[in-house]
Amino acid sequence: MSSDAAHHPDRRAADPRQRLKQARRALYREAIVDAAERVFAEHGYDAAKVQAIAKQAGVSLATFYAVFPKKWDLYRAVQADRLQALMQQVGGRVLAARDAFDRVRAGLEGYLRFHMDNPEFLRLQLRERVPWGTTDELRTPEQTRAWEAGLQMMIAALREGMEQGVFRRDDPELCARTATAMSQVRLALWEGRGMKESADEVAREAMLQLVRTFGAPGRVAELAGRIEG
Repeated sequence: MSSDAAHHPDRRAADPRQRLKQARRALYREAIVDAAERVFAEHGYDAAKVQAIAKQAGVSLATFYAVFPKKWDLYRAVQADRLQALMQQVGGRVLAARDAFDRVRAGLEGYLRFHMDNPEFLRLQLRERVPWGTTDELRTPEQTRAWEAGLQMMIAALREGMEQGVFRRDDPELCARTATAMSQVRLALWEGRGMKESADEVAREAMLQLVRTFGAPGRVAELAGRIEG
């Protein structure tokens, strides 16, 4: 036993208690964030009540405020957690893609599939009227950082595709912003029509629309064949 532990026998015993406390706090945090996502999606940030979130999470108000002192802190946590997962999922797909066209496809499909797999988060974004073609009305810095990172990823892939003759020559930032806005409309329609289409169907139609819009003359049929195949 070290001399430090010998002189402070309760220090070693405190470690398991501290780890248990941290684990309990992490569980509370997860439950509260999950509940908040549902409540924010249903009512929006401004109308959402802390009491309703705590009730859905199964925690007391005292526990709620011990984890999240302010509702704003919780809203940022919801955005941070989900957007981190989104960027990891999309980024992984883009990095694994073999060429510029597949990188654009991986980014677009990954983006769509994530929101379709997380319908409460999608409803939250739609309810908050998040303008996915611009950062002007984004509420949190987490949203702004994720949006800008995703935009730069799409710009780079489109620019590369234009240089390779896959996409028609145009302003890659304008095309990336347009593609993002098109995705928002498609997701909003999917949600508003009862979420009946599968992710495969939505991704396929989105890619075909992108190819029709941005595909280089003489390459549209070939690119559509890659999607259909």
